[in-house]
Amino acid sequence: MTDTYGQYLLNQQIPAGYKVDGAFTNKALRTSMTRLAKDNPEAYVKSIVAIKGLGDKFATHHGISVGLDDISPIYAPRNAIINPALAQIKKTTDKKERLAIIADTQTKLLDYTKTHPGSMGDMARSGARGNMVQLMKAVGSPVGAADEHDVIQPWLITKSYSEGLKPSEWWTAMREARMAAAKTTLEVSEPGDISKILVNNSSHQVITTTDCHTTNGLSFATDNPELHDRYTAKQAGTIIANTLITPRIITSFKTQKIKNVVARSPMTCEAQEGLCQHCVGLNSTGKLNNMGDNIGIRASQSLGEPLTQMALNAKHGVRIAGENVELSGLEGFRAIVESPESFKNKAALAPIQGVITAVNVAPQGGHYFEMDKHKIYAAHGLTPVVKKGDRVDAGDILSTGIPKPDEVVAYKGLGAGRAYMVTQLGNIYRDAGISIDQRHLEVLAKSTLNHLQIEEISDETSASTGLIRGDIVNYNRFQNLVGDDTVKTAITKAEGKFLGESVLHHLAGTRINKEMISEFQVAGVLNVKTALNLPAVRPIMEPASRNPLLNPDWLVRLGHRYLKQSILQGAHNAEVSNLHGTHPLPPMIMSSEFGDADNGRY
Repeated sequence: MTDTYGQYLLNQQIPAGYKVDGAFTNKALRTSMTRLAKDNPEAYVKSIVAIKGLGDKFATHHGISVGLDDISPIYAPRNAIINPALAQIKKTTDKKERLAIIADTQTKLLDYTKTHPGSMGDMARSGARGNMVQLMKAVGSPVGAADEHDVIQPWLITKSYSEGLKPSEWWTAMREARMAAAKTTLEVSEPGDISKILVNNSSHQVITTTDCHTTNGLSFATDNPELHDRYTAKQAGTIIANTLITPRIITSFKTQKIKNVVARSPMTCEAQEGLCQHCVGLNSTGKLNNMGDNIGIRASQSLGEPLTQMALNAKHGVRIAGENVELSGLEGFRAIVESPESFKNKAALAPIQGVITAVNVAPQGGHYFEMDKHKIYAAHGLTPVVKKGDRVDAGDILSTGIPKPDEVVAYKGLGAGRAYMVTQLGNIYRDAGISIDQRHLEVLAKSTLNHLQIEEISDETSASTGLIRGDIVNYNRFQNLVGDDTVKTAITKAEGKFLGESVLHHLAGTRINKEMISEFQVAGVLNVKTALNLPAVRPIMEPASRNPLLNPDWLVRLGHRYLKQSILQGAHNAEVSNLHGTHPLPPMIMSSEFGDADNGRY
């Protein structure tokens, strides 16, 4: 027997097929219990109660105590890492070189800390309490500390918190501590504000129909756990379309050597209002959502709750040198959904398709890229990834850094913007150690990125629809303008044409480029519909805090902010409100019944 006694006791409470192999970490147990809850809710209740009882018993009779050995500095191995780094630091005054040394030293010391013995090490490794960065600072050294601008200072800290810092090191570390204390006080109010914003963006995403009958979805690798509990959008091998993807189906994919599968998603649902049951997939209890379930509010709450913990984590000072380029935590979340003008570490993107005619060093630092009449700036600290003569598509990355979300939308379309938002927000949650169902992010992306502005429209279309140049419409209304005026086109001949249907995450009206063609080929898409006659539109991304104001229903807008503006706009345009739509606010305001009795909404 290779398991410890503790592992044996815990696995005794879990049915066969769901037992945890190896260490009982927080993540491993959660994964096992989630599978059990979906497959057998009754067995899950028995197991989780038994595990809690076991925990209560040991906490009462044994518990975990922290002794001096747990916080005793690891002098010899710590000094073997720190001393050579200190010697290197003293030889250079260059800030970049010093930060590189600090980042390398932190990585080495963090790797060693993962082997630290004792109760504190066990708790950090299991995920029960604390993390390895905190333990490293307590028993090894913080190595580096950020300043009030959240930028790592070029000074090496050699002592640990448990043995006490030198006065100069204390002064360096206190800048980060004061910043963290201020952030904790100020930022705990932000998650609540963001949660309200998310709810106001997504409240209309209600289950309105059983099946929208779409054959479109998102492409997933067959080893991606996000595939579970979805339905196939297309036939994959012997597995027909609209099949629930279970572990058995995943095994079948692998047996047939299928590497990628197109699965249905809330982001690609084609219900005229709200969402359909099959695009949303199974819920946490392993069942289809009921008609009238508000998936938008549920997703917003699931995304909003962890943001509080992200804000509180600021006081622990877990910034690592060398991580400053990536978005993280609450600040990163807000940057993606708001896309502010002052976007930190903004990557330079190509505004048009064409050739890079010049890459020059800017006098103020950074670089200028020239394309036709366009001059694109990449800030100091960002490195060019293209050179003169390279051919690029609109929206391609020209430098290191983080693409600004609204620029991705403007250059590559709403669909690419949605996919980018899902990927970036997913990374932020994972980096914070938070497991989140990607479908929540897909609901948010569909809700916040859903509008286009009409730039050119024919007189005939304008007369039949009432739309004029400058109008902003949601995607569903624009998709209806496409109609059947399309032609089937081989993807090898589709470059430069406009999609006449949604394909994967790309939406109708998007100009097809080489990158999209490659994505279609990977997903097994050989032909697409291309549009013959479309109004010229511009995809737009408003900050999440202003996006609800694009809703044409004036009563819905009153549930957000800028109330005076909404009332005046509604009166000026003689706007009306749908009391029986998918949004819960109008019937609440007017004391009317919810939804439509014919299909059971709400």
